This record gives sequence, structure tokens and C-alpha cells, in this order.
Amino acid sequence: MTGFTAVSINEENSHQKFKGVSRILGPAWAHLPALTIGFLGVQIFWSVEMSYASPYLLSLGLSKSSMAIVFLAGPLSGLIMQPLIGVLADNSTSRFGRRRPYMLLGTAICIVAMLLLGFTRPVASVFTGSDNDANDTMTIWLAVVAIYLVDFSINAVQAVDRALLVDTLRPSEQPAGNAWAARMLGIGSVIGFFVGNINLRNILPFLGKTQLEVLSVIVSVLLLSGHVLMSFLIKERVLLKDDHSKAAKKSFIQEVRDIWFGMLNLPPVIRKICMIQFFAWLAWFPILFYTTIYVGDLYKRAVLSTSNSPLSEEDQTKLNAEATRLGSRALFYSSLVSLFCNVVLPYFVSEASFEDETSRRTKQRANGFSSSVGDPRAGNIQARWQTLVEKVVSFRVPRRLQFHLASLWAFSHLVMAACMFATFLTSSVFGATLLITFTGFSWAITQWAPFSLLGEAILTEPPSVGGASTIMLTDTRTRDVEDGEPFLLTDGDGSEDESDGEDDGSNNTRLLASSAARVSRLDINNETEGASDTRQSDEDSHQGGLSAKAGIILGIHNIFIVIPQFLVTGISAIIFAIFDPNKSILPSHHGAGGAPSTPANGTLVSTDNSISVVARLLSHRENSTSISNSVVYVFRLGGIAAAVAWILCWRLTRELKHRGL
Repeated sequence: MTGFTAVSINEENSHQKFKGVSRILGPAWAHLPALTIGFLGVQIFWSVEMSYASPYLLSLGLSKSSMAIVFLAGPLSGLIMQPLIGVLADNSTSRFGRRRPYMLLGTAICIVAMLLLGFTRPVASVFTGSDNDANDTMTIWLAVVAIYLVDFSINAVQAVDRALLVDTLRPSEQPAGNAWAARMLGIGSVIGFFVGNINLRNILPFLGKTQLEVLSVIVSVLLLSGHVLMSFLIKERVLLKDDHSKAAKKSFIQEVRDIWFGMLNLPPVIRKICMIQFFAWLAWFPILFYTTIYVGDLYKRAVLSTSNSPLSEEDQTKLNAEATRLGSRALFYSSLVSLFCNVVLPYFVSEASFEDETSRRTKQRANGFSSSVGDPRAGNIQARWQTLVEKVVSFRVPRRLQFHLASLWAFSHLVMAACMFATFLTSSVFGATLLITFTGFSWAITQWAPFSLLGEAILTEPPSVGGASTIMLTDTRTRDVEDGEPFLLTDGDGSEDESDGEDDGSNNTRLLASSAARVSRLDINNETEGASDTRQSDEDSHQGGLSAKAGIILGIHNIFIVIPQFLVTGISAIIFAIFDPNKSILPSHHGAGGAPSTPANGTLVSTDNSISVVARLLSHRENSTSISNSVVYVFRLGGIAAAVAWILCWRLTRELKHRGL
């Protein structure tokens, strides 16, 4: 990466005008949690799919190679939905805001899809009856359709949630916002995997007959609650219609061309972040979707190796249920580590300089930590709460223990690669669980660091050159207040006709030049007088260029995440076909609801004889009950990709440090 390269993204951006201001209702301490609460439900959805979808498809009789093909839904939905929703939302002139309509519509589709996944067998029985081949076939097809709907809709919701975060927060607040998003994702993982380990059928029998049925109802309620709360608390600016926007309105094909052009002409920092993500996600996709199978297969091999006689159908059912539980438990431990790291690691990110104690206390008084307000009866409680918050906000670790954010990101890739290569050294459930647990450290940083860097880059766009908006990694926006000044509003409806003016390009600031922009500590700001006026200045600066197209850029970034998933899916399907070509070893039996512990039906997936011969030679199977842990080969290939990501990220770190960023 040499220099700050400017590229044209969209000529119409400088003509966009907005009404109102972006703001968050409620007390200041709840602003960031309210803005990121949607990520909690999103991650619970992902957790259920990651831990239950793979065993569920195998329980329906699919082979591992066929299952891998089904999981093309994930990368395919990310490739299509996130850029598409970004384009549509960026140009939406709805009076409800640019993001809210798509967020609520996507949430509704998510709920329908998840309920369909949980109740595929009963739904299929409505059309075909029960206990017949037609019901088996219909159940499989409904399950596949449900997984595709879940992936497509949840990607749309996640894209809108990310874009809303970028829209609402100032550049220096992006790391704090993304850190809170990562915390919500971590909490969602813990909840999703923990609940999956509880026997919900006995606790909540009225919600369903199987574990997956009950889970589908619970996660649907949580997703809906979080996003309804967001829709009430987050107030967006409204994109105004004008003659120019109507005349310059682009067709879908033109929007796709804009995405392609933007991808080819990304500025170096964003391009490098995207390339690092490309290699990192070659490693992450198998971990997210195949961990349950990996740990479960190790458990099955251990049990079958000590069994002197074939297992009965009932014993095999119990074996499969326990294998799924152990795989989900490994993911639960990983999510605990991830949550802990999301809370603690931001304090270990270095700042360019340290404020002295007087400066810190002055800022804290400006942020409202020096006195209690409101009902006098609640004064003591609020004062104690503010004192606690002040201690958390002002906490600092010794400078020698702090790291550059990019350095931490690079180290996470190294840990990930080490865990994948360590699969050569373990063949036990305990060892595999330990490795998956360690990946929680890397996953925590992956949920936070790249989005912090990317969000800062998106909001640091220069003035227009030659009538076209350009991308440079310098901030040319005008500000009337300093970075540390509060900005989130709690009063007023912001409905006045405040429209954006032209950016004069003054008061330039380097990317990540602000110390706060590089640190993701808990940032809780109370409102001060005049914040509405100063915030309006910020809104004026958001009117054009890359910041106005945050959805598109986040979509482009997501493309670099999902393309490697296509590659991994293809490679996985080939590996599974070679090393494990037979159908699931789950017994043939009809289940009422399709939980992973539910026995499978008798549907068979045909396999080419020549591949079966090669598979027997390579996997050294001794009998039909042996289990080939073919997932481990995919993990090791992911370790190589993680090592490449580490090298690229380390180079980025050195360059950023050299520039003093």
C-alpha cells in the first residue's frame, strides 16, 4: 500500500440531502447497547444454525458432501444480499429512514424461515401425510429451503445493522460501537450455545416436541424483540427526494456496476483489509459450520473403537445425540472465551498519546459524570452508578501492555493457524474441545478489529474532485466540536428540515489520527447543551461520498468474506466425497420434529462407485461402522490460509505504525 489513493465511487453522492439528525433515545449509558442490541438476536440465530443445522441435515439422510453443498446458502446469501441491501437502503427515501424498513422486513422473513426449519416435518406432513417416502423427500426440501431463507434474510438484517451503526456514530466512536457490537455477538453466542445444551423439551414442552422446534420459537422471539426495540430507539435521518436524485436515479444494473467499480478501485487501506478477510475466512467458515461434526466424529470413533458388537438403533440414536451435544459444548466454551475477550481486550489497545488526569476529568465532567441529575430520590443510586461507570471508562492498563489494534488482529490469525495445525497432535474429544475453545480468542477480535478499521475509513472521505466523490483515507470534514465532545441526542424529535450543505473540505484529519478512534473502550456520553447544533455540523459532513454509501462499501467488504466460503464449500464437498462418501451413519427412523438427536429417515444419497473405491483406499476403513473424521483435513487447509492472513495483517500493522496511525 503506497500513499492515499483517491477513486470515484458515486457522482450523485454530493447531491444527497437529508432531513433530521441521527440520534438515539434514552439515557446516555444505554446508547451503544441500544444501537447494537440487534446483533444479539442475529448471533443467536447464527449459533443455532452453526450447532444444529449440520447434524439436522445429516439426520435427514444427507451425506456430508451433500450437506456441504447445502451450506452454499451462507456465502451465496452474503454475496448477493449484503451488497444489494446496501444499495437499496443507501438510496431509500422512506419517511421511516433508510435502514429501518429493510431491518424489520428482513427480521420478519428470518422468523418465518427459522420456524419452518424447526417444524419441517409437521409442515411436510400437512401436504404428504406422515411416515412415507413423500414426507421424507418433502422434509428434506423444506429444510434446505428454510436454511437458504434463514441465511439470505439474516444476512440482510446484519447488513442493515452494520450500516446503521456506521450512520449513527462519528468516526472516533466507530471502534467503541463495533466493540459493543462484538460484545453483543459474544453474548448471543453464549446464549445460543448454552440454551442448545439444555433439554428444552422438558422445560418448555408447549413450544414444541423436539429441541429444534423449541429453539426456533425462542430465537425468533429474541430476534424480533431486539429489532423492534432498535426501531423505536434509533432515529435516522431521512434521505430527501429532489429533482436531481430523480433524474440521476440508477437502474439495478447500474447499481451493480457501481458495486463492481467500487470493488476494483478501493483505496489501499480498505483493499488490504478486504484481502486479509479473504484469507481469514478460508479458515473461519469450516470452524463455524463443521465444529459440531468434527468433535462429534471424534467421540463416535472413540465409542465405536471400544464396542465389541454393533450398536442397536436406540444406542446409535443416543450416540448421535451425545455427539451433537459435545460439539455444541465446544462451541459454547469458545463463545465464553470470545465474550471475555470482547470485554477485556479493548483496554489493551494502544493510544497515540495519553491524556493527563486533569484532561480526563475535564472530559468526564463534560460527559456528565461529575454530578447526578433527575429525580432527587434517585440521586444516590444514579451517583453510585455514575461513579462505577467513571471507573470503568477511566481504567487504563500500563502502556507497555498495550498493543496496536492491527497487531492484535494479526496475532489472532496466528493463534487461529496454530489451533488448526494442532489438529495433527490430538485425536481426543478433550483435545479438540480445547482447540476450538482457543479459537474463541481469535473470533472475538475478528468480530471487532476489521470493522473498527473499516468504519473509520468509510467515514474519512475527502472533498469532491472534479464533481465526483472520491475515497481517500483522510478526514476532510468540518467540525465545530472536538472528537471527545458528546453527540448522541436524548431530547427533541429532530424533525426540523435540516438539510445538508456542501462540504468545504477544511480541518483535515488523518485516518485513525484520533487516539479515541483507535481504542474501543466502553464510551458512555451524556448529553450537553448545544449538542444538537454541533451534531448537525456532523450530519452536514456525512452528506456525500463514501459515508453516504456505507452500505455499499460494507457490502463490498462482505464479498471478500463470502467468496472464500464458496471455495471452502467446494473443497469440503470434494474432501467429504473422497474420505466420507457414505450417507450419515444415523439410523433410519422418522422423527417428529427433526432435532439433531432425532433419528433419521431412510432417504439415501447415491455415490459414484469409483469415488467409493478411492475413499476406502484413502481412509483405511475396516467396516461400515467406522467414522472418518474428514473435517480435520478442511481445518488444516484453513490453517494455511490463516497463516497467510497473519502475514498480510502483520505487513499492514508495520505500515500503519510507520505512518504513525
